[in-house]
Amino acid sequence: MQPISMNASPLGKEIMEAHMAKASAMGGMADQMNAMGGAFNQQLSQASQVTPAVSPANTPASIAQTQPPAEGVFDNVLGKFVHEVNDKHTQMGSSLRAMLAGENVPLHQVMTEFQEAGVAFTMMVELRNKLLESYKTMISMGL
Repeated sequence: MQPISMNASPLGKEIMEAHMAKASAMGGMADQMNAMGGAFNQQLSQASQVTPAVSPANTPASIAQTQPPAEGVFDNVLGKFVHEVNDKHTQMGSSLRAMLAGENVPLHQVMTEFQEAGVAFTMMVELRNKLLESYKTMISMGL
């Protein structure tokens, strides 16, 4: 049995174009999330520097002093997540290209990678939306 060639298939071209559009959108979203991460860290460090109006005599000894978060922890986690999503899209794109080129790549593998990349991208968009909502809430609080 010969492999099916989808080089000239309009469906194959549409899939590739959709993949490329998602990849370019992901790059812009990664920049937005990194910028938000830096601003969020800055707001968090400012909030941790606010001193309470309670004297040390009124504070229970069992309460530990809060320390500001380590620099860049949020950025590192966010950056890792964005890179993982990007890796899933890259892997899916290479499998799709290989299948469309006629190489022996199982269709179920390509479809599974396609779904995984889609779910990861959707999760990243939702995370960005929640972070943006949290950031706006913190800004409107007026510490």
